[in-house]
Amino acid sequence: MWKNPNKLQLAWVLHRRPYQDTGLILELFTSQHGRTGAVMRGGRKHQLLQPFQPLLVELAGHGDLLRLQQCEAASPPVPLIKQQLYCGIYLNELLVRMLFRHDKQPRLLAAYADALQAISQDAVAMDVVLRRFELLLLAELGYAVEFTLDAQAQPIQSARRYRWQGENGWLLSAEGWLGAHLLAIAEEQWTPEVRRCARDIMRTILAPHLGSKPLRSRSLFQTFK
Repeated sequence: MWKNPNKLQLAWVLHRRPYQDTGLILELFTSQHGRTGAVMRGGRKHQLLQPFQPLLVELAGHGDLLRLQQCEAASPPVPLIKQQLYCGIYLNELLVRMLFRHDKQPRLLAAYADALQAISQDAVAMDVVLRRFELLLLAELGYAVEFTLDAQAQPIQSARRYRWQGENGWLLSAEGWLGAHLLAIAEEQWTPEVRRCARDIMRTILAPHLGSKPLRSRSLFQTFK
């Protein structure tokens, strides 16, 4: 965790867009306000106001759009290139789409920073980092996914197949995901087959929360391939 000698709050830029001649409207993920919007006049001249740069910021005002009064670097930016960058953009899109405004999420804030570092260092397979973050995000928002029990609170059977039915959970199905793969996800046994399965499962589970607008990061992944 970064030190905060000036009593400013930790923040990350999730998204930015131009405002008037030289300003910026920012989507921030902060320690005190959770996800919040902020405007900074002359912000386009401020080189620090970029994604993946940990900041210490001072915010003022009320409502959905605060004023960014001051910012400084909390530490060096997280260096992301190529697929790493697309993974970082994906994490930012998840947070913008799914977090409620002004809802403090200290565990997610720490997990986000850890995920960016893991992606940048290739310490863990990037897709595994994303799956872990997706599952934590859902759990912190009250939508935890249970991979060992079905909708009737019966143990998942490795030889049976299951489909996901929203709030009901896992239902037995002639077609669907193999129980052995669900159990492997629960135990974090990340074989290549389990990783592919986990990707498809999480897309299905996240879809209702993300809405119909396509994710920019997914199109970038396709372009890279």
